[in-house]
Amino acid sequence: MKLRAIAAFLLRLSLVTPLMAAEPREVLRLDTWEFLPAAPLPAADQLPTEDAAEHLSDEAAWQEVKLPHAFRQQALADDQAAWYRRSIEVDDLHRRHLLHVEGAGSVSDIYVNGQRVGRHRGAFTAAVYDLSPSLKPGTNHVAIRVSNGDAEANNCLSHSTLFVTSGGLFRPVWWIETGPVSFEPFMGSSGLFLTGKNIEADSADLEIKAHVRNTLDHPVELLARSIVTGPDGDLVAELNVTSSLPAGATQPLVGKVAIAHPQRWAPGHPRLYQVTTTLLVDGQEMDRVSESTGLRTVAIDDGRFLINGEELLVRGVNKHQQTELEWNAIPEQELVHEWDLLEDMGVNTVRLAHYPHRRFEYHEADRRGIAIWAENGLAGQLWQHEVTRDSGEREPSADGDRITREMVFQNWNHPSIIFWSSGNETYERVAAHYADIIRENDTSRLVTYASAHTDRPDTVDFIAGNTYQGWYSDHFTGFRELPRNRYVSETGAGTWPSQHIPQNEARWKVNEFEPMEYGNLFTEYRLETVFRSQKEEHKMYLWWNFREFYDRKFKNNRNTKGMITLAGTPKDVYYLHKAFFRPDLPILHIASRDHFYRWFAPNNGTKVFSNADWVELRINGKLAGRQQNGDYRQPAEVYPKDWQGDPATIHNVFFWNTPLDPGKNILEVTDSRGETDRTVVYQWTATEAENPWISDLRSSNPDNKAHFIDRPIAAQAPFYYMVDGSADNTFDDLPTSLEGASWIATKRLSDPTMKTDLSFTLKKDATVMIMHSTGTFPAMVLRQPDPATVAEADALSGELSHLGFTRSPAPARWRGHDLWLADATVWSRPSKAGDTIKIPGHTLDSVILLKE
Repeated sequence: MKLRAIAAFLLRLSLVTPLMAAEPREVLRLDTWEFLPAAPLPAADQLPTEDAAEHLSDEAAWQEVKLPHAFRQQALADDQAAWYRRSIEVDDLHRRHLLHVEGAGSVSDIYVNGQRVGRHRGAFTAAVYDLSPSLKPGTNHVAIRVSNGDAEANNCLSHSTLFVTSGGLFRPVWWIETGPVSFEPFMGSSGLFLTGKNIEADSADLEIKAHVRNTLDHPVELLARSIVTGPDGDLVAELNVTSSLPAGATQPLVGKVAIAHPQRWAPGHPRLYQVTTTLLVDGQEMDRVSESTGLRTVAIDDGRFLINGEELLVRGVNKHQQTELEWNAIPEQELVHEWDLLEDMGVNTVRLAHYPHRRFEYHEADRRGIAIWAENGLAGQLWQHEVTRDSGEREPSADGDRITREMVFQNWNHPSIIFWSSGNETYERVAAHYADIIRENDTSRLVTYASAHTDRPDTVDFIAGNTYQGWYSDHFTGFRELPRNRYVSETGAGTWPSQHIPQNEARWKVNEFEPMEYGNLFTEYRLETVFRSQKEEHKMYLWWNFREFYDRKFKNNRNTKGMITLAGTPKDVYYLHKAFFRPDLPILHIASRDHFYRWFAPNNGTKVFSNADWVELRINGKLAGRQQNGDYRQPAEVYPKDWQGDPATIHNVFFWNTPLDPGKNILEVTDSRGETDRTVVYQWTATEAENPWISDLRSSNPDNKAHFIDRPIAAQAPFYYMVDGSADNTFDDLPTSLEGASWIATKRLSDPTMKTDLSFTLKKDATVMIMHSTGTFPAMVLRQPDPATVAEADALSGELSHLGFTRSPAPARWRGHDLWLADATVWSRPSKAGDTIKIPGHTLDSVILLKE
């Protein structure tokens, strides 16, 4: 079925002359499309035919989808191709009609009424197409073929060894209608460029450049009228620029306004000016564009970054554009949530790695006062020998030149962008070439590069380092090494919430065993270094990464160095950073709270993050003591044997080695400002601890003892009790019926050696629930059902039904031991005190929960 976009601005008829359009510019977001998988082409130089869209069958299995959209949402692999199509109603052919595609992974061909009108290579920059010559009155058919095939996407700054690029229209698509004399979308931009010049404390100039096009068959006298408003919304200046514009011509119109006592933009001070420029011909408005910008200067002097002449010590994070469910197709509300977390954490800089992000994100940075490092997509080619997918990029290319220019011009007006990057861990001669391309087009910002160590292009203003001492090699104390760590573009350690070690150990294995406690040691040392002991020496500190992202690293699933999980839940290191980044905001957080059942020594210790003067800890109501901020030293056991001097004193970290009681422990902390935090953990005991819920808890497998955990389960948290990497399953978002439930913890039940029957007797009325895997997977995981797991799930379902349990119709999911999302289901049965519940064992991930 054809999809029709019917909007008032598209149903317009010119009754008098071609210049009688009512509104100068109308914009419609095209969210709804039909989708059909296709085959990628086998060679980079092969193109789809000029009339390929004419041969699309209405009888094919088209599916309705909403943008932003990734192939995976329809169970199509990333390296495939697909068609998107819809219909548009156009009645006024005297108007100009543009299609603005914000991002498509990775090569897009645009068809109108069956014929190709344009192509764009590159996933992460926008493209704008003038469809006017191909339109007809009435219904018009727009189709977009998007391919992310390896051959087609080669050498266009889209693929990398360091991240996964989703296939699909993963950013919005817009329909723009203007008058016949309009802004020309130069390099995919709005066509309106704002440049601050001669910026001083008492005066500044603002250059306004409009790229305009006359599509009429006769010359026109054009007036470009610009209104400039200041950060407070008041009128600041007006500018009128006139020009004779020949038929069919495109040219820039340039003017300048003076601004007295400018309010300058800087990190933490998001002062924005807005410019609205209207194009008029014979008094008729043809087009109108509004852009915002900020007035500020950027320089590097003696190794110091200067914004408006004042030093900026860069303190922030790296950020990809990816989530667990949407992959690259992230909706605006999730991006806003991310930027809320970033702002609340107190970063002053974000590196938007490793490719141009949506303009939406740069706008967020502008309005929040956060500086940006923007990157062109050239990343990771140094490691192509480690993977089978080769992105090319061994030499500069015409597409690379164009994409780098598109990055610059599409984001020209954003004052938040302080740094342009020509690449990351790649061939230095290629990065040096793209640095020259950037500098040829923009000299108002610094040009940089992120180096793995020896790759050092010589055409940038400075080189930053991706330094991981204490992770891939060496010891974490090597972070103090200068000048190597003067500019840190990346540093980080992986952590996974089900993996833990004693507090006085430094033990981990990259991509296999990444315990929370080691990540905390690694991080606290770095933060003490850049905020306290070597603050002035470390000019740039950018943690890798803000959010986990899909990658070939941990369990071949994701990069776990994120401060928040791929699902968006803050980890310990988020709160630890926040304690240093936000001295003005009370932070109090008990660390390692996902380590709910503890096998280590009772005095292994309790760690808390806070920026208060002091913190008190109570265990089961008993005061364990008050610690002052600065009392904590890292344990000597985690330092090299040849370490000279005492272990580092770390601020904002508090530690008690007060022993936990056997069984249940309620941990409560209070700080000097009256803030509180609380959690419940269990310390190992030979006999099951008493609890108000159940008695006579039994497991038929002596190697898989069961323990009742009397605390509410948590979304995104583990539910098995092993912490050695043998049970890395976690919940996803919780079904509503499970919220607040306690549970029975075991070892991982999908391990055949851990199969066990479980039984217990209720002490009070409760709803008994069982959540288990089904053997199927969400579409985006790209997995077929697992027959063995399906059989086990069906068998357990039959048994539960026979026992009087009812299956919930609501969908559920969680993560398997391999971290991929898996489908699950929930069964429940209201039960009475005195009932004995017996659940037969299966080789199947499952958990028993109880709720009043």
